[in-house]
Amino acid sequence: MTNDGRSVEVADIDTGELIAYEPVSPVEIEFIIRAIGERLERAVGIIDALQRARYDAEVAYSKAFETAKLTSKRELFSDRRAEALLTCLPMMAELNEAKAKLHHAENLQDALGKRLSGLQTIAKTFANAYNASGR
Repeated sequence: MTNDGRSVEVADIDTGELIAYEPVSPVEIEFIIRAIGERLERAVGIIDALQRARYDAEVAYSKAFETAKLTSKRELFSDRRAEALLTCLPMMAELNEAKAKLHHAENLQDALGKRLSGLQTIAKTFANAYNASGR
């Protein structure tokens, strides 16, 4: 709760996603800095798991694709490759989904890092202003 009685909601309780929130006091800025910092720290394990899932999907797809090419009864290499591609389409979709999840998480982390940096700059500006005013 802020000094003027407004409720301060930084994250969605159900999803954990940070919501649009514009802090106006040094205390609110420090609060959101801590919330974002903690979120970034917790996300390391999630990013690692997403990277592992992507790697596993890539290995599974590559193995299935090469196996399908080698076991194809087609005479021409281009026909073998096309047949293998069609056979492995579901695995390619899984790989693309794993890549998309990882990229989304990395982009979110990057955006949160930039937001954190901006808020830290604002906090430093507040501190300098208070020091300059002699408080």
